[in-house]
Amino acid sequence: MADNVPKIRFPGFTEPWEQRKLGEIGNTFSGLSGKTKEDFGHGQASFVTYLNVFNNSIGQPNMIEKVEIDPKQFQVKQGDILFTTSSETPDEVGMACVWPVNLPNLYLNSFCFGFRPKKEIDINFYAHMLRSPQVRNQITLLAQGISRYNISKTKMMDIRIWLPSESEQRRIGRFLGNIDNLITLHQRKLFIISYIK
Repeated sequence: MADNVPKIRFPGFTEPWEQRKLGEIGNTFSGLSGKTKEDFGHGQASFVTYLNVFNNSIGQPNMIEKVEIDPKQFQVKQGDILFTTSSETPDEVGMACVWPVNLPNLYLNSFCFGFRPKKEIDINFYAHMLRSPQVRNQITLLAQGISRYNISKTKMMDIRIWLPSESEQRRIGRFLGNIDNLITLHQRKLFIISYIK
């Protein structure tokens, strides 16, 4: 990208992209707190697991676990961005996951923190952008630790991201989402073929 204008774009888009700090476009929230192991595995509420955030750029609603309802906890909503706070290597700290749906009484695990944008976002665009090399390189530099690496919410809010217009976000997001669906389809075909053999 030269300055703030991408080299390759879809037809009809000419506006420069805006660069902003993450903290300028939303607010953070914490995961579960004040819980013991007896609170988990049952109840009418659910929480997004660490592995769900770590492994998926877009969260998987079928990868949530049970917990007791607690009105004091912050609830995860559609469009929230979830970040891991620690990992065994600096390259794996601060992995981002965008949550795709609204579910009742849904919380976040205590080893992650959430970020809620002030404006509606395109889930597919943000899912790819926050795991892009440009953003991941910034996050890796902020990782601190020796045997285990951590990153603070405050430092993460200084990360700079590029923001196209909402209409261009949607166009890019739709394109990237279609590619993801195509990859998934081919992976399933390969799995079926290898299983039959």
